[in-house]
Parts: sequence; structure tokens; C-alpha cells
Amino acid sequence: MNLSGSICGLRSMLDNAEVEIKSLEAGRKASSARARKSLQNIKTSCHNLRKAVTLHTKALPTKTRKKDEPEPEPVPEPVVPEVKPVKPKKVRKTRVKKMECKE
Repeated sequence: MNLSGSICGLRSMLDNAEVEIKSLEAGRKASSARARKSLQNIKTSCHNLRKAVTLHTKALPTKTRKKDEPEPEPVPEPVVPEVKPVKPKKVRKTRVKKMECKE
């Protein structure tokens, strides 16, 4: 039975319970048992309808969210040490001693 058919069944049970309660108020004691039975049937049907609604809801397709992809971490640039210009070293000329000839 579909959900809207269950609602129609509940309405007819409720109408039946209403008739029994009116006859009970009129003084007919036998109507109390029938009224209680109708109300119990309504309770059971309501419980079954609740289960059916839950199952129907779970069967519906769900929308999927677009997953947020984390931004890639920026790759740090390689650290290049500063190159200082090198001053040329002063080269000392060695003195050459002139040798005097001894004769």
C-alpha cells in the first residue's frame, strides 16, 4: 500500500472510531470496546505508516556535495645563498735576492 492509500485508510478508521465514541456518549456501553479497538487499529496503522515514510525517505536519492579539494601547498623556492663577490687576493711578490758573484 502506498503512503496516500494509508492516509485514506486512517481517515476511514478515524471516522469509524468517531461513530463508536458518539454512540458511547449516547449511553451505549457496548460501543466502548469497539471504540477502543478502533483506536488501537489507528495506533498500529500510524506506527506502520511512520515506518513506511522512513523507508521511503531513505530510498530517495541524495544529492552529493562537491568535495572541497585542499589547495596544494605552495612549493617553497630553493634558498640560494647570496654569493658575495670575491676580491682578488693581493699576491706578494717574493724578492729575489741578487746574488753577487764573489770572485
